[in-house]
Amino acid sequence: MEPNFSFNTQSHDYWEIYESIRKYYPIGLERKEGKGIYFKYPGKKKLEDIIVENVHDDQNYQERWVKFTEGIGRELREEIIGTTYGQAPSFSSSIILERNQHKSCRHSKELHFAVSFVGGFFQIYGIDMTTIVEEDDLRGYPSINVVTTSPFLEFREAFELVERRLRERYTGYRIVPFWIGQTVIHGLEVAYLDDKNCTINQALFNNFLGDDKLTRSIRGDRYYGERDWRRAGA
Repeated sequence: MEPNFSFNTQSHDYWEIYESIRKYYPIGLERKEGKGIYFKYPGKKKLEDIIVENVHDDQNYQERWVKFTEGIGRELREEIIGTTYGQAPSFSSSIILERNQHKSCRHSKELHFAVSFVGGFFQIYGIDMTTIVEEDDLRGYPSINVVTTSPFLEFREAFELVERRLRERYTGYRIVPFWIGQTVIHGLEVAYLDDKNCTINQALFNNFLGDDKLTRSIRGDRYYGERDWRRAGA
């Protein structure tokens, strides 16, 4: 089970994350199959409008995200895949760093990154994924085996380049450390999921890290990015 959102207020200041989430999500109000005051919350409508403007308007999406990420793919000379979808409140993409297949088992190393519409936040992490494929290759059963949470070993070069490019393009945005992103806010429900107590990552980005078992299958520094949030003099 994910830990509750909390932090050391003497050394760090993550209140901007909480306040941004509260602006767009009615914390403590239950979402009931399209009914109730949850769906009348002014912030929810504002976030929907932001998603429509940035994602559902294809010209904006191409100009604001696709061209930018294609440039990163060219720099790394790696395949890049857009993963922005539906009502998830972020731009997101993944870079395929490696693919291997042995009989019915396919393994890939992917670097994922996203930029939130909820506030000035971004995330980056690597995954090792295996997929068991059927003989006709039309069905697959994927599983994330390991999450790499910082510039580490084979993910270092791509991670550091993506971080530089995000900081250059999105001036003032801060990286959300893996450990804080996987904490939950009780009573936080997001429109695109059925979960009752959603994580910071689900509210800011998407559900790609939604499985709580991933918290136990990580490598690298789970606190990477904390310096963005350190209080002056702490």
